[in-house]
Formats: sequence, structure tokens, C-alpha cells
Amino acid sequence: MPAFKMSVARISRGLAASAFFASTSFAATLVVNGESPLQVAGNPGFTYLVNGDSGSLNVATEGFLFCTNIVTPGTPIDTPVTVIPQHGSWRLPIALDVHGVGYNAGELRVNHSQPSTLVCHTAGPEGQTASALTDGIFRNTYESIANEQFPNLINWTPPVGFNWTNPTWAAVPVDPCTPTVDQPAAVDENVTCAAVSGQRAAGASATMRAPTLWTGSDGANFFYVARVDARYGPATGNQATASMPVLGGASPDGTSSVQMTIVDAYDSGVVGVGGGYLGDTGTWCILDHFPTTLSSALCNGAPASGPLNGPLGSNFAGFAVGVPPFGAESVSFYIGFMRPIIGTAPAVNEPAVAVSIMVEPSAVAEGGDAFKGDDVVFGFLPASTGFPWMTGQ
Repeated sequence: MPAFKMSVARISRGLAASAFFASTSFAATLVVNGESPLQVAGNPGFTYLVNGDSGSLNVATEGFLFCTNIVTPGTPIDTPVTVIPQHGSWRLPIALDVHGVGYNAGELRVNHSQPSTLVCHTAGPEGQTASALTDGIFRNTYESIANEQFPNLINWTPPVGFNWTNPTWAAVPVDPCTPTVDQPAAVDENVTCAAVSGQRAAGASATMRAPTLWTGSDGANFFYVARVDARYGPATGNQATASMPVLGGASPDGTSSVQMTIVDAYDSGVVGVGGGYLGDTGTWCILDHFPTTLSSALCNGAPASGPLNGPLGSNFAGFAVGVPPFGAESVSFYIGFMRPIIGTAPAVNEPAVAVSIMVEPSAVAEGGDAFKGDDVVFGFLPASTGFPWMTGQ
């Protein structure tokens, strides 16, 4: 029997008693809001502490856990109990609104049946996605990991003869939220679509899809750029309708819209928010075009930007996607990051940074964001080709 104590397995607002339970080195998995399970690291495992109506769930995982809160501006978060993910030296975003925690048969479940503002995404230690589809459909596990995992990142039905073991990225759709007859989606995301993806330059003014973030360095600072695509409602097949997002809150009352936000995470042994030309902070910025170079001028003239005092989260208010005239039904833009380099470079097949997109829970409950595989993207050293499975190692 594992040695742990559980005084209270459920949190409610105004709880007067304190609760604590901690894992030891036994095997356990973590499931938040029904997301794909993550293996809990045996040491230090997890701790859950509540005092009054606040507290924290600290959990170390073998993979990555990205969390945030999506709240209508001005609405208080009901439960100020915080989930604090840990993964080695990574700084991952933390979030509130842990309503309930239960442990049974080796599984640690968070907010199993209670609606909340907490939104989380998971990825395995090498960026694996257990299933990109919310209905849990699985692929042939006898295939190579590249053949199994690359389709998890791309909501697309490739033509006959396309080889995921050695993919031709120029043939892969750049915009994940705008399928067409010639580039059909594998999953119909007819409620909402949200995706972050990598992109690379492909000749003069041309770009192509990439499985990882575009990264760069000037020796003192680390730069990375993600493409963001989001849509509310069925796909129109018209990429020209894409526009910049409505930043910083909900659309006016009476409109039909959905709230989304972006978070990032990073290996704090490699990059951080101190030193470099940026002084004490890093910088994020929204870009309306794909940059030609990654340099300290990345955010010059950007339509929106802000400081980074840790993972992108509370200092980025998110954006609304809705029906015109208050918000375009689809948006496509780029988000750039500049962080100072504070440590040694990771191994060539180990990520240094990651970006994730989140959709408000009410839209997800209606069947939105049905393809989860393109909700997280990782960034590596500029010379890296990604995780070992991406290069056939």
C-alpha cells in the first residue's frame, strides 16, 4: 500500500478544515478536466494542501501540463485553489479554480465532474499526444512513432502516398482552422477551432507548416514565434476572412463569441526573464505578419506587446473570436517571444520552450476544439529537428 494521508478529497467554497495528501514514489497518473493522462513523477510526486477556501495542488509530472483560467472580465474565480505543475527545471503556468481532487486506483483526478474556469492541456515527456481526438479514437499502435504522432499534430487528411515518417511539410496546410476540398480536415471542428503551430519561410514571401516553433538567438537572447489560428462556428473555406484578434476581454453583450488565450512555458535553466538587453523582463508581442528574421527588433511596431515576468499567462488577457462586426469569425496571427538566455543550451533533441492555446470551457463542452493535437507546440535550438521521434532516432 502506498503511504499517503487524505483527510479531505473534495474542496468546497468556504471549507474551514485543512486537507493534505501527498504521494510517495508509487506510480500514479494525473487527469485534469478529462485531458489525456500524465504520469506523475515518483519524486517528489504531488502534494495537496487546503486551508479555508484557498490552497494548492503541487504536482510533478513526467510530461508537460499547461494550465490557465478563462474568465469573463470582472467575474471572480470561484475557488482560489491553485494547481502548480512541475517538470524538471521548467517554468510552467499556474492557474486557480481547483474544485475537487480525488485519488483512486493510481489515478489523481482534478475537477472530474465540476465545471470551472480551469483549462489545461497535456503533452508527454517527448511531446507525445495520447490521442488528438476528444472522442478517444486511436490509431494503429504498430506503426512507427512518427507515423502515429505526426498525424496527432495535424488536423488533416493527407493524400494517398503521403509518408508521415518522412513528411513533405510544404504539402501540409498552413492554416489548421480553414480546411478546403483540396486540404480536408480529419476532424470537423464545427463549433470552435483553436491551434498553435510552427511555420518556416519557404522562399520569397512564402511560408510552410512546421512541426516545431521557429526559434533563433543572438547569443544573449532567445526568440520564438508561433502561428495562431482560431475560429468560432463552422469553417467557411475562405482564408481571406482571417484577421487580428480582439484582445483583452469579451465582446459586447448580446454578441456570439468565444474566449481564448495563449500560455507559454520554458526551461528556466536555459532561458528566463532577467538580464540581456531586455533588462529585468522578457517581451511578448502580437504580429500581423510572419517576421523575416528573429532578432531584437522582433516586436518593433507590433500591434500589441507586453512584458514577461514568468510564463505568459496573467499578463496576457487573451482574445475573443466571434461574429462580425464585433469580432471576426476567424483570426490568424503570430505571437513572438523574446527571453534572455541565462544558462547552458539543452541537448539537441530537448525542447527549450513551448506555447499552448486554450478555449473557454463552455465552448469545449459544446464540442468545440475537437482536435486537441494542435493545441501545444514546442521550440528547440535553431539547429534542432525536434524530439527524437521526429527525426527517426
